[in-house]
Amino acid sequence: MAIVGNGVCAITAIREIRKSDKSVKIDVFSDEPYAYYPRPKLIDYIAGHIKDSEAVQYGEDWYRKQGVKLHLSEPVVGLKCDSQTIVTEKKKDYKFDGILLACGSRPFVPPIKGTDKRRVHTLRTMTDAVAVKDAAETADRQIIVGGGILGVELAAAIKESGGNPIVVTNISQLLPAQLDQDASVLLVDRLKAMGIEVLAGFTCVSVMGDTVAAGVLSDRGEEIKGDLVVMATGVKPMKDLAIQAGIQCNKGVKVDSHLQTSAPGFFAAGDCIEWNGAALGIIPVALDTAKVAAKNMIRLGSAEYTGTVPSNTLQVVGIDLTSMGMFNAAPPEYESTVLSNPSKGTYFKAVMKDHVVVGGIVLGDRKVALRLRQLVSSKENVAGMGQAIFRT
Repeated sequence: MAIVGNGVCAITAIREIRKSDKSVKIDVFSDEPYAYYPRPKLIDYIAGHIKDSEAVQYGEDWYRKQGVKLHLSEPVVGLKCDSQTIVTEKKKDYKFDGILLACGSRPFVPPIKGTDKRRVHTLRTMTDAVAVKDAAETADRQIIVGGGILGVELAAAIKESGGNPIVVTNISQLLPAQLDQDASVLLVDRLKAMGIEVLAGFTCVSVMGDTVAAGVLSDRGEEIKGDLVVMATGVKPMKDLAIQAGIQCNKGVKVDSHLQTSAPGFFAAGDCIEWNGAALGIIPVALDTAKVAAKNMIRLGSAEYTGTVPSNTLQVVGIDLTSMGMFNAAPPEYESTVLSNPSKGTYFKAVMKDHVVVGGIVLGDRKVALRLRQLVSSKENVAGMGQAIFRT
């Protein structure tokens, strides 16, 4: 068996394979020189909480104990579907009985002029984090373009390490994939209290400066001066290998319910895939699809992927945040109940359809988050409960 990629999807697949088969050979191929590290550790590193070596959660010994051969700094550059072979940058061909594409995603950089200038960065890998940290430490003003989780967390990390960051986003709110407008207001207030400026509705069209970043310019001619620009504008599935090999792709690498691609013996899971017309680059999907793919690599047809209810529980600038299901659905088909306490920094929202909770947002309280998650799972009728929905 081979796994292309070494993120959380790969680790999950290794564990799942080993549950069924202790002896099958597994090779893991990674572009990077580091063994497995969780991506949130990049933020801890930039904040100065840990050293780069401390970001690694599973070192090379872990792979050896799992009976896995880890190929670090050996990028896969080609796939041969007819012989189930992978080709690496070291010009080596490896033939396998089953291959899992767990390539993940890469930063998406919008068509903004000047992003090729020096001191313009993206953040996806440990190598990126080292470069961003070094640049941030010598910058007077750090501009983060993008108001998603990465942009907000990066700004907080740079602030904590002594920087002077500003977050700019082209829409009217932060974390649009996790929050609604009202919850975003609470988060903006929290960031301002930390000394982090947020500028919404700023559509960046170019990076200023000759060959080195000197700021950003908006479509309205507004300028923000700064000597470091980090593009935190989302990710896109890594599907280049699959496309080159003739494997069907659209938004991502297309897979069926067994997580098999259009090429027999080639499976895919995690951020790189498209399933049922959707490409969802979130950890719960990576975990679920990796498990199903691994089972089917051992015995095709033994497991079926039926989808993942979108749900994220994480900490954003020290606040517990959970969003799940249809948290931004609108009337008349859906109704919402909201309980907000700006002084405490808490915000609870439950979205119902036919008196059943189908999604929600919880900012600042893990117990309420657990309560909402249980209601989504149980499909309990909550008619007439009002704000008592949030009672724990």
